[in-house]
Amino acid sequence: MGMTFHFPLFIIFLPMLASVVMPLLRNSNIARQITIWVQVVMIGLSLGLTASLWNAPVPYFTYLMGYFPSPFGNEIRAGMLEALLAVTFSTVLLFSVLGTGYDTNKDIIPGKRPLFYCMINLLNTSLMSLVFTNDIFTAYVFIEVNTLAACAIVATKENKDTLKATLKYLLLSVMGSGLFLLSTAFLYAITGHLLMEPAREVISYLVQDGHYHFPLTMTMLLFIVSMAVKSALFPFHTWLPDAHGSATTAASALLSGLVLKGYIVMLMKMLYRVYGLETVAALGVFHVLFFFGITGMIAGSVMACFQTKLKRLIAYSSVAQIGYIFVGMGLDTQGGFTAASYHIIAHAFTKSMLFIAAGALIAASGSYNIADMTGAARKNKMAGIAFTAGALSMVGIPLFAGFVSKFYLAGAAVQGQTSIWITMPVLAVSTFLNGLYYFPVLIRIYSKGDGASASVAPACKPAPSFSANFTLVCLMAANIALGIFFTPLLSALEKGFVWLG
Repeated sequence: MGMTFHFPLFIIFLPMLASVVMPLLRNSNIARQITIWVQVVMIGLSLGLTASLWNAPVPYFTYLMGYFPSPFGNEIRAGMLEALLAVTFSTVLLFSVLGTGYDTNKDIIPGKRPLFYCMINLLNTSLMSLVFTNDIFTAYVFIEVNTLAACAIVATKENKDTLKATLKYLLLSVMGSGLFLLSTAFLYAITGHLLMEPAREVISYLVQDGHYHFPLTMTMLLFIVSMAVKSALFPFHTWLPDAHGSATTAASALLSGLVLKGYIVMLMKMLYRVYGLETVAALGVFHVLFFFGITGMIAGSVMACFQTKLKRLIAYSSVAQIGYIFVGMGLDTQGGFTAASYHIIAHAFTKSMLFIAAGALIAASGSYNIADMTGAARKNKMAGIAFTAGALSMVGIPLFAGFVSKFYLAGAAVQGQTSIWITMPVLAVSTFLNGLYYFPVLIRIYSKGDGASASVAPACKPAPSFSANFTLVCLMAANIALGIFFTPLLSALEKGFVWLG
């Protein structure tokens, strides 16, 4: 494979090195430019890795970290699934930084902006580590890094609501991290391994031999609950709307578009590569995933219908979309996991676009309240078009990415014997509820009027920036491309899951 064999290591360490440099900088524009160019390089490396694996006979490889071989050393694993997720996460992070420069400068004091970009690079490092790591304890370490970096990003907008939301986020995240560490300790005590493949070999033997069923089930449930807390799955979602509602636009786009997905990717790897789908099915854990997912789909959508602030509405929409992903995993089919992974990619691009557009609409109207946003899309046309595209995608209108993920989720449900009778009606109800809270917002922002009252409107509304408009155009193009040219990506994801186990 040549140099591409080292690309996963470069992808992880490049943002880590950038995060070391950021605190030494006094000029926030330089910090922002370095962060942007780091993402550009990472996208190039991720695309190169994807291209090298696309037609490879065995589309994955392991990269040894240090001098100790398996089962004692630390490993990176790079396959088609990991490469595609690296491309997605790097691209979305690039656009989240590129399209939110105005909000970042407005919400964060100059002296703390380099530290803000430092935390973004640390967040990027942890996400890539979760994607590529083959070691459970290493995953725990970077889960903690991810948590602290995400909390710091939310807290950079200094006000009472933000600090309160950050504290709530931190407390719940610490609980999730503690459960993950506890389950890792139990699993190590049972198997004697922290690398994924050796642990799976021991677990398969124990299950076939009829031993440790209850301890293994408990460790698996602890892993699921820990990642459910981290990814804001209902009913562990309470921290997410507060964090979104008070954070700066870049933090909201990163939190919903990327941070939540990193934890779900780690859960997928645990189920596939540590326990194995046969073991998960034998222990009855798929039913837990399916139940939580179905509940989250409906509960998140219902709560979104009653929101009066735009960012909180999008946040509750994310709670529902996380439910879709858990339903896909709970279907107990490879098609379900493929649909869930496609939804991760589609949702990452769509939610980042929605939050960036929402930030621009808030700036145009001078208010966070939906009732004050009358005509906001007329003042910032690009933000209005992008928000419309994102809303249509979330509802599941054809030609947009959201339709494809819902369609294939329904197709995966058809493969099940009983899940189809639950999944299909719930998908229909959830889709109806998606339209019920997104379409009134679209009507509001395109209606004729002056928007916010003079008491809340800014003295001078900012002109739409080129970088923000360029970002929204690129994200819309990506969303439509995912909604039309989806066959190669789905085939690659299926290939990635075949070799993931």
